[in-house]
Amino acid sequence: MSVLYRSRALLTVCGAALLLMPFFLCILYYVRQKLEFELLFFSYPQTDSGDYLVGLRVKNPTGIYLPRVRAKIKVINMATGKKRKVKVSGKIPAEAGAELTGKIRNPQFGIWQAECRRIRCYEWMNLWYLSWKLSEKKQVMIFPGVYETNIKIGMKTRLFWSDGEQYHPQMSGDDPSETLKLREYQKGDRLNRIHWKLSAKSDSLIVAEMSMPAGCNVVWFLSGEFSRMKEREARCYWEVVNSISQELLNQECAHYLVWQDKEQQQLCRKAIRKVEDLADFWCGFSAAGMGIGAGPEAYARAFYGDSYASWLAWNEKLELSCNDKFLVKMKPERVRQQLAELEILI
Repeated sequence: MSVLYRSRALLTVCGAALLLMPFFLCILYYVRQKLEFELLFFSYPQTDSGDYLVGLRVKNPTGIYLPRVRAKIKVINMATGKKRKVKVSGKIPAEAGAELTGKIRNPQFGIWQAECRRIRCYEWMNLWYLSWKLSEKKQVMIFPGVYETNIKIGMKTRLFWSDGEQYHPQMSGDDPSETLKLREYQKGDRLNRIHWKLSAKSDSLIVAEMSMPAGCNVVWFLSGEFSRMKEREARCYWEVVNSISQELLNQECAHYLVWQDKEQQQLCRKAIRKVEDLADFWCGFSAAGMGIGAGPEAYARAFYGDSYASWLAWNEKLELSCNDKFLVKMKPERVRQQLAELEILI
């Protein structure tokens, strides 16, 4: 009797559920028309572990509570085609909103695109749902990590005279085309530095100090075939580049990043004089298009007559050299510690 009773009860519940299904689906359809979705993809890590948040922001202006909303988000590296999938789910209160987020861990640097492949909105019994795709796509630039780096720039590099389109904001030089500042005459100043017109107006001798051209005194050769590198090795490679370049900028040392274009078979270079230049490099650079072959000899042929004080070389074996002196072989799991312990004299 108990088995029969339970069977009848189950049939009654199933029958009621089937009868209510059109009602529930109509309510879901109504709510679906009112819901607002925004694709989330943060361009900075949320934790020290390198986790990046991906998800949906959902606004529910209706007075109907949604017990379960699920979504599947695909994240693609636009350069390498590598894909990651993130599943998110959660409850959406009535007349309120919520963020449904998941994580991708340690994504390789480059432009990533997120798109929502599927959204499912369930009714209160979690038996039926409505499913649809979100047409919105969002691209984010993932920058390499930056670690503490110990770099010392020698006077030879700082005072090296190199031609450039910009001028040093603090150091004086001998370029007559650009004036650094005007000041009163001091004993020992050369007569050809006196600004005679201003001196005649002020009844005192005025001397014009000339600027020093601010060229790129350091050249950094980047060489690598990334199809032969593991993901963690490639991540280590670009973290070292970003860390050292950032520190060079902190010490007002302009430099060139030089690499071999694999398709065009020619050297390319990017002048890094400020943080915006480095950001432009990351946004416009494609690791997939870089090859091996960048070095002092190739640079001399490609940029004949260009002079520099010091150079760095960094290859796909994670070997770092400075002015023909081998410095270190980096290990991906110890890159933060090795950069902190390494002293680089340029």
